[in-house]
Amino acid sequence: MDTAVKNNGALSGAARRDGSRTLRRQLMAWLAAPLLILWSVSTIIDYDIAKRFVNLAYDRALLEAAQDIGRQIKVINDRIYVDLPEVAQQILQTSGSGRLYYLVTGPDQEFVTGEPDLPRPPGDTPEETPDRVRYYDDLYRGLAIRAVALRVPVNPGSGRGAVLIQVSERVTARDEFARQIILRMVVPQGLLILIAGLAVWYGVGRGLAPLSALRQEIQNRSHRDLSALPEDQAPQEVRPLIRAMNELLQRLATTISAQQRFIADAAHQLRTPVAGIKTQTELALRQSQSDDAQKALKLLHTATEQTTRLVNQLLSLARAEPGSERSWNPVPLDLVSLARDTTTEWVPRALERNIDLGFESPLAVARIEGEPFMLREMLNNLLDNAVRYTQPGGQVTVRVTAVSNGLALSVEDNGPGIPPPERERVFERFHRVLGSGADGCGLGLAIVREIALSHGADASIASGASDNGTLARVVFPRTV
Repeated sequence: MDTAVKNNGALSGAARRDGSRTLRRQLMAWLAAPLLILWSVSTIIDYDIAKRFVNLAYDRALLEAAQDIGRQIKVINDRIYVDLPEVAQQILQTSGSGRLYYLVTGPDQEFVTGEPDLPRPPGDTPEETPDRVRYYDDLYRGLAIRAVALRVPVNPGSGRGAVLIQVSERVTARDEFARQIILRMVVPQGLLILIAGLAVWYGVGRGLAPLSALRQEIQNRSHRDLSALPEDQAPQEVRPLIRAMNELLQRLATTISAQQRFIADAAHQLRTPVAGIKTQTELALRQSQSDDAQKALKLLHTATEQTTRLVNQLLSLARAEPGSERSWNPVPLDLVSLARDTTTEWVPRALERNIDLGFESPLAVARIEGEPFMLREMLNNLLDNAVRYTQPGGQVTVRVTAVSNGLALSVEDNGPGIPPPERERVFERFHRVLGSGADGCGLGLAIVREIALSHGADASIASGASDNGTLARVVFPRTV
């Protein structure tokens, strides 16, 4: 049986790419990774700087507290006292950074006042630690502390040594203060990175807008349109790609045109001699009286008719394929009227084979846009298949109906039908179903498919009513 090619839906699916590898996402990934790394490094460095400044501020506060205690040291009857008023003690115990712990020891390390168990600074003798002020870290009552050790001379110039004053506090307040500082630094930086990312996302989208327009231009094109792509609005970086695509389209158009000219010219050249052979064969059949000659001439006449049909179908296929030199001017037309008139023309051929050919449509008018000559050629091929392969006494019905996604033109017969495995392959050129018992070229449905695609329609094959026969359907999109 004449065949049609598969729906080209797989072509668009094969052309699509994975959305996760878009240019915008790749640019964002390349920009986001360094920004996040820099943000992390900046956070670590900022936290270290913040902690240094916090420690410096808190250390100065500790030193001031130690100096305040040192001002209250008095020597009475060769004994050292620290005259801290009650208010001063409460201030030390309720400092803004937490409770302060202090210890005052004399020149001979004798206890004067404060917390006796407060850890001594490393090397707490004047010989080992000659510095007047010294900061150190330690543990006190299971918690980390930061402390300052201040040596204050007893009666300067008397040679009696120095009093050691230690003031400490827990480091939790320092850590919390440093965290608050870094939080106030990191959050704005993060917001800036986020805003920058959004700005880059938007900017890349705006920059890629010409590419999106170019993609839309290509998607909206007919498969027949091989004209050059516009490059006026494209960025300079993309124009070499567009020029290369235009050169490819030009070479493709030239190749297709040359191929179609060859097919059309060859078919035209064959029509005249084949028509002459057919005419001479018919004349010889009327004049010859020999049975053997009659038999040979009938075989020659049949072969000539098949050759004539093949030539005509090659011409039709050349006109239907993309790049055809035939002028395509779709016009609004009534599919019901076109199908009815074409079916009427096939009634004599159907009567010759004793086939009941009919037309029916629940629609009074079915408006589409198309090329009338090519649509008639498409329906002629569908009717030729149906009448040719349906047994004598069978039925063929042409219908125009409304479907959910448009208008359907169908030709249904109660012939032998097409096995399901063959229903995809029948759309291939020169493919014929074996055992059909009828002659054919294998091009009819290929022509149907090309004409359907040129009109944005979808051609398909299914079983007829009650799973008998064949139902060939072409669904056109609604235009009005």
